[in-house]
Amino acid sequence: MTKFFVKKPYFMIVAIIMVLVVGFVSVSSMQTDLLPNLELPYMAVITTEVGASSEKVEKDITEPMENALGTISGVEKVRSTSANNYSMVMLSFVDDTDMNSALVRVSKTVNSMSLPDGCGTPNIMEISMDMVATMYANVNYKGMDIKELSDFTEKTVKPYLERQSGVASVSASGLIEDSIEVRLNQKKIDKINDKI
Repeated sequence: MTKFFVKKPYFMIVAIIMVLVVGFVSVSSMQTDLLPNLELPYMAVITTEVGASSEKVEKDITEPMENALGTISGVEKVRSTSANNYSMVMLSFVDDTDMNSALVRVSKTVNSMSLPDGCGTPNIMEISMDMVATMYANVNYKGMDIKELSDFTEKTVKPYLERQSGVASVSASGLIEDSIEVRLNQKKIDKINDKI
């Protein structure tokens, strides 16, 4: 083999030039991507129940969700987190699952569930590589109750984060909202009706 290259030096030069040209064409046409478009087989269902303890959230939301979502075809593993005010159920699907059809099946199952009155609408999130640029933060302030903390988060923390460069959107969950409950005294109503 060595004798062949010594006897034919031009062949060696042409072979080296061809390898360099092919390498240059390959490198110049190669696309680099920091975060390639991957379809991850994960989904999360997040549901809020304002003012509920983690035990109540577990009983009211997490357990029924686990039982219902665990029976969906393609679901390999179900993990859940119950905390004060919210529940998160993570679904892990088998690798070759079509995530669009899985999203439809999960939505259908979640919509058919009957949750207690205090629960918010469940949010279904498909986990993707785009979510790498997502940040989750808990807000706590010593000496504030949950109502004051909700106002502080809505009026101070959220606007501050929205003004930062590179932030596309900020959403808050588990906040307390003011509501008015009117209860009528049936005895007084009966007395007024008797007078009339």
